[in-house]
Amino acid sequence: MRVVLAINFNHDGSAVVLVDGVLTGYVCTERRSRLKKHPGLREEDLDAVLADAGVELRDVGHVLLCNLHSMDSPDVEHLHGSDLKETWLEFWVNQLADRVRIRDQVIPCTVNPDHHLIHAAAPFYTSPFDAAMCLAIDPTGCRAFVGRGGRLYELRRGYDDWFTANVGYTSVSVELFGSSIVGAGKVMGLAPYGRSDAIDAADWTAVRTYEDLTRLADAHPVPVLVGAAELNASLAYAVQIGLERQLDAVLADLAEVARRNGVPPNLCLAGGTALNAVANQACFSSSWFERLHLHPACGDDGTAIGAALWHWHHVLGNPRRRPPNAELMYGTARPSATDVTTAVREALSTHGGRVTATEHRDVGRAAAELIAGGATVGWFEGAGEIGPRALGHRSILADPRDPGVATRLNAEIKFREPFRPFAPAVLAEHSERWFGLTDSPFMLRACPVLKEGVPAITHVDGTSRIQTVTSEDSPGFHTVLDSFHDLTGLPMLLSTSLNTRGCPIDETPADALGTLLQTGLDHLALPGVLLSKRQ
Repeated sequence: MRVVLAINFNHDGSAVVLVDGVLTGYVCTERRSRLKKHPGLREEDLDAVLADAGVELRDVGHVLLCNLHSMDSPDVEHLHGSDLKETWLEFWVNQLADRVRIRDQVIPCTVNPDHHLIHAAAPFYTSPFDAAMCLAIDPTGCRAFVGRGGRLYELRRGYDDWFTANVGYTSVSVELFGSSIVGAGKVMGLAPYGRSDAIDAADWTAVRTYEDLTRLADAHPVPVLVGAAELNASLAYAVQIGLERQLDAVLADLAEVARRNGVPPNLCLAGGTALNAVANQACFSSSWFERLHLHPACGDDGTAIGAALWHWHHVLGNPRRRPPNAELMYGTARPSATDVTTAVREALSTHGGRVTATEHRDVGRAAAELIAGGATVGWFEGAGEIGPRALGHRSILADPRDPGVATRLNAEIKFREPFRPFAPAVLAEHSERWFGLTDSPFMLRACPVLKEGVPAITHVDGTSRIQTVTSEDSPGFHTVLDSFHDLTGLPMLLSTSLNTRGCPIDETPADALGTLLQTGLDHLALPGVLLSKRQ
């Protein structure tokens, strides 16, 4: 067997094709449907992932159907008025759940491989570690595994008996923002506004229930006005501190297990909770572990990747390989030059009174010059990002020295809450001097900003969630950063996702042009061409 297909049917629907153990096809359903958190896979998405991989359905030797009937949040129905299962491709599974019929093909299958196992598999099998402790946390549980060679073994540690911060974070997200799966990131951004010595010094052994948590926060309220709503930021801070304290305890226990069993100090984190970059870095830094690896798709979009890799290595026994970062960061669907040209022509034909197009041999240098002059620039190149973070292929870029640009981005371009922070992309060779960290290619680690002068990417608590960029990972994006460094002496740019509130990250040139035309964004850089708003 050479070809494995895995599909995630939960929110953040996705599919992956492995050919000889290499990810050759990947789709995230929401990027194509334009419906955020779209679960499952549609017929056209199956066509796309097979075409990207260069295979046909009859070539597939095994199918993994992940997270069937386990949609763990009402958010999809709340967002779209439907659970969207009616959009799924048609398939039939036999009574033994070992064969699936898709279209006219009957293929061996695995139904619902363990959810936390396939979460953990994504970072472990893509890590440089021969052995590691692997931890997967999301609102449905906290589970640990030992990875050795090509296999993953579950640890029976009973964390779910006392690890409650994952559920508490979901509850706070719903209370403050009316949503769990789209509110958690907002809670993390709001948390430092609610910091207080009283909450830090509280008797946390007495905080056992959600009611205990809310009583603690209500006793020390920090109101933050967001539109017409007044939010108690101390509730966000309390649940963030609770998460970090419980994660500290888990990592201390895992360290003891690792020492007893001769596992080196390597840690892999996964699950939706691993998107909490603040907790990731704070708890890892204070732990016994020395090396950390995460996959950029920590959420359920990454379970399809983890399932395919687990089947290839753990079940079939195939040897591991260390994929380059670029293979983990970016998908497989690359818009062609024809796609770009067509989108530009249509924009000029329809909106020629609003935009101009200028061809550039070095569009990265041109973009950097505009940003240095105070402009905001959408940067679009190659395949879109895997996972929810913009990693320089679908990004909005701005000057991190500008103290007013964060307010402008939130109000006029992103249309989101004013407390939401922005992150930097920094040249890797300069990262340690600015942030004390050299290895954060997926923007999943937050650390202190060590130097002044970059207010737009410095959060209220003095930290920033960084992406370290090398020319090997993203040559085109590296050129923009390098050019900005040459022009200004600053080795970083503010980088946020190319989209607006409530919309998935832009996937196609047409999507990106829509963002340019519908927002206060000044320019859009596409391969070889720069589109600019007419003054």
